[in-house]
Amino acid sequence: MEEQGKRFSLVYLERGTPARDSQRFRNRLAAYYWEHLLKQDESIRKAFQREAGIEVPSSSICYITADVFKGGELRDVLDGITIVYQALIADGWRQAAENWRLFVARALREENVGYLVDAASGVHYFVDEEFERNRASTLSVLNIPRYAGVRAALEDAYRHMDNDPPDTKATVRSIFEALEIQVKQMVETKNLNRWVVENKLKERCLELFGGDPVAEKAVSHLFDSFADWVDALHNYRHGQATEEPVAPNEPMTVHILSTGCSYIRWLVQMDISLNAK
Repeated sequence: MEEQGKRFSLVYLERGTPARDSQRFRNRLAAYYWEHLLKQDESIRKAFQREAGIEVPSSSICYITADVFKGGELRDVLDGITIVYQALIADGWRQAAENWRLFVARALREENVGYLVDAASGVHYFVDEEFERNRASTLSVLNIPRYAGVRAALEDAYRHMDNDPPDTKATVRSIFEALEIQVKQMVETKNLNRWVVENKLKERCLELFGGDPVAEKAVSHLFDSFADWVDALHNYRHGQATEEPVAPNEPMTVHILSTGCSYIRWLVQMDISLNAK
């Protein structure tokens, strides 16, 4: 059986929405630290204090770095994951660093905590597998110099989403900026707005579908949807007549970010085709 040897909680307990924090996850990090990283404790502790201003708990006889993971602020736990990896690499403990990264990644999955670690143990906000595939596939098509500005704005959007709590308004503004940069590379315009999408961008891209009336009609409707998306985001881009800025909630921001990535990939593919003509 595929489930043989798995812990009961991993097989039968309802996982639900990924949590933003978990004491069980924290306990596991602390336990791993005690078991595997005490030899490197001094350099890790110094890096905690130097790189992130993390106050490491102490007793009358020693510092207790592992307690940062068990009872520290969430930002210190998440920063600490990365700093441990970096300190180990700096001291030449590359395998220990990779073992730490793999353990953290497994503990995040098993405890259903809403973050993931990248190849260098940087911590990122996690929604679900589809959200992460969307991020990765969009960044991959932007990996050429022409799209460097688009990529930087998109990375900013995800960085704002990684904040605790997520800065949803900054996320929306950055994904809009990424698309605005992309559109400016395709048509002459100062700003991205509905009129530009419907009267310049659509006309430019329909050149790729000449002779296929069905495709032209479908693409035209898709650009109308993109124009609606652009119009919707203007509600969050510009100043609002309220004392406190109104920001979208997390589910709406995830949707905006995911659909924005889809539009970026679509426009990049058409931009490449147009430039190849």
